[in-house]
Amino acid sequence: MSEWIDKVAKADRILGKLLSEVYAALNNDLRVLAAIGARTAFDRSSELLQIDPALSFREKLDELVSIGKVGTSERDTLEVLVDAGSAAAHRGWVPKAKELRTMMAIVEAFLHREFVLGDRLKKLKAAVPPKPARKKTRTRHDP
Repeated sequence: MSEWIDKVAKADRILGKLLSEVYAALNNDLRVLAAIGARTAFDRSSELLQIDPALSFREKLDELVSIGKVGTSERDTLEVLVDAGSAAAHRGWVPKAKELRTMMAIVEAFLHREFVLGDRLKKLKAAVPPKPARKKTRTRHDP
């Protein structure tokens, strides 16, 4: 597993186990299970972000927007992930390898930003020197 996935697993044992199983499914070409697992990993992560687990996926996505965790564009992207996982779970859809890679890119980007990048962002922000204050310039009308 990569370093960032290890950090996600340390943040939440259940989410770490889900990711481990998703990658095992991917490594064994179990595409339906991997697709369902990607959706489930998103579902667990939304719960960790204090989203009510009793809400529908659509309501969870709307709530993530309302609390500022995702923008409308990312909400739409995550909705595609959820719909694809639901199609695999409930309609027997078998994603092609390329489609599954897209699903994984979506869930990985979301998890990385929410559970790994946050700490790095805080450290980066603290390390960046502040922008110097602008010197007041005199205009022709100043005495």
